[in-house]
Amino acid sequence: MSKQIADEIGSLSLVTGCKIKNEDLTEEKSLMVKPTMGRTWHWSPIEGLHSQDSIRHTHAYILQEIARMTIYPEAGVSHTLRHKKGIVIGVARAVSTELYHIVDNDLIMEEMDTAKLATEYDRKTIVIKNDVDSKWKEELSKPLKLSETENKVIQRLLLIAHGVIPLQGYSLVTTSHHYNDQSKRAFSMVERQFFSRFDQFSWWKEDEEALRDAMWHKAGHPVKISFKKEIACSNTIKQSLINAGIQSAAFRLPATEDAVMKAGAYRKLLKTLSPIFDDEVKWEALDEMLSYLDNFSAARPTEVVTVHNAPTHLLSMDTREKVVVWIAQWCSQNAEKVAICLGFHTAMSEKAGKFVWPSHSLSVLKRTNVDSCILGRKLFSDYTVFKAKLRQIMDFASVP
Repeated sequence: MSKQIADEIGSLSLVTGCKIKNEDLTEEKSLMVKPTMGRTWHWSPIEGLHSQDSIRHTHAYILQEIARMTIYPEAGVSHTLRHKKGIVIGVARAVSTELYHIVDNDLIMEEMDTAKLATEYDRKTIVIKNDVDSKWKEELSKPLKLSETENKVIQRLLLIAHGVIPLQGYSLVTTSHHYNDQSKRAFSMVERQFFSRFDQFSWWKEDEEALRDAMWHKAGHPVKISFKKEIACSNTIKQSLINAGIQSAAFRLPATEDAVMKAGAYRKLLKTLSPIFDDEVKWEALDEMLSYLDNFSAARPTEVVTVHNAPTHLLSMDTREKVVVWIAQWCSQNAEKVAICLGFHTAMSEKAGKFVWPSHSLSVLKRTNVDSCILGRKLFSDYTVFKAKLRQIMDFASVP
């Protein structure tokens, strides 16, 4: 292959790049749950390439990642699978760079490799850098061979990759991990949107777990955690994804902690039943804390914030982390009471002929507090009998 790397990716209708950067994001290390990734997964920026031109040069990103897979191979991984992983990671990094304006300072220093490719003076042609070692020159000089199937798959991957950075941020906010079984549901929803009824789906399916790990875990791992959280917590990003037709990724955004999602579901239920229970259901403290939480960013849970005109009893709650801990404790300590209310509300809805699909949080509550839900249903039955008896007793005669 000549030094020039041809790129045949056509223009696509994609999300307009959204630059969301907090000037305080100067961390040099990842807040790692696991040790720093090995060299197989490091990220090499393309020197001189403007972020807005990255998708157009997707083939250069793919070639670079296939070369990296060859130079730093995973043990026990076939040449074919290395090639496929290189495609997936290359596409993910090209798309992420352009859409989220990723620059060198947004990468974790320990997971960033030196540039291997650069732009010519025209800023359009990608070439191999003169100072790279012989192994890299050899691999980058090889022609990028893509089958007809792979070219079709790449068109789908370009769309799926919109979700890599925001959904990694979502996973970090909700689970403190880049990728695990809980957050896998969010990632697989994006796959389903673009791989459903796709003739070449078998290319992905036959190595599904390995390619999922490449796309949703390894590809975006070198990007700073704080950066990914900022993206995941942005309503602007959510709307941009919706506008681009990537609803499956937008659905989970803006990201918020599981405890907060749970508390929101609990509050809605309790608020609904409060008039029926003559205000015996005490949800005001939870409501106050959820409202107070709006003063803090989910992307920066430990940042100390001074809330002006805060009530005296909340002055010590100066970080989001502290508020979320309080909310989680409230939900835990009052779970049985909320479950009684859930049982009552479920029975009430059924009697009215309405089927209310419970949220994930309420479904879990029902499953883990069966006896309390049964008690709530019984209370509704007693309440119904009481109301019927009351109507019978209070059936005042009308005077003509």
